[in-house]
Amino acid sequence: MNHSIFKIISLQIIIILFGFVALTSVSNAANSTKLTTGLFYIDGQSETINSDDVSALSIPLLLSVKQDKLSFGVSVAYMSIESGSLDETGLGDTIVSMGYDLTDSFTLKLKEKFSTGDENKGLSTGKNDTSVQLDYFAKMGNQTSLFTTLGYKTVGKVTGLNMQDTLYASVGTGYVYPTKTSIGVSLDYRESIFKNLDDQLGIAAFVSKPLNSTYSLTGFAGYDDTQTSSLGVSLTTKF
Repeated sequence: MNHSIFKIISLQIIIILFGFVALTSVSNAANSTKLTTGLFYIDGQSETINSDDVSALSIPLLLSVKQDKLSFGVSVAYMSIESGSLDETGLGDTIVSMGYDLTDSFTLKLKEKFSTGDENKGLSTGKNDTSVQLDYFAKMGNQTSLFTTLGYKTVGKVTGLNMQDTLYASVGTGYVYPTKTSIGVSLDYRESIFKNLDDQLGIAAFVSKPLNSTYSLTGFAGYDDTQTSSLGVSLTTKF
């Protein structure tokens, strides 16, 4: 077994153990539990299919839990995807994430993408991916914030495809109005997991509004230099 495989297996074991600890914390009453669903659309380059001409519509379901310094999330989406002669629907991959607050501003996160989607339908690469990222969030005054992310993804390589591990990063700012409606914008960079496709540098914007003490509605849109566009809306409820 080579060193890169050993690192991947080690990270997966850490994620599984970390997830178990997080779920144990949940059973002891979490500080915050949220459930999110919505409707997301992307047209352009894909991280699932080796093509720059993909249209995908997805309905995700995300459960996130926060307990003191520890956070846990799991998500899966029902997808409809089109590319050339491909036209398929079904469940996609499952993503499990664990985070730990190093300080009030810095959070270290581990993410594991489990290939639960059908690779024969183009709903998955058929391989697991592991990501490590560092998030930074700081308030600048009472209403303005700054946020950044720096991450590295170890990609499960598919035989016959020229794939690579990737870096990704983003920096953005947000503003909260007295009505608690928030807006934000970010500059995002992502290396393509397929070497024959271009890296992506783009901009995204969002607006989020609480509907009441339990529900909030968020909309976002993005566009990058590969002419990939994204659009979505999500509804979140907290317990």
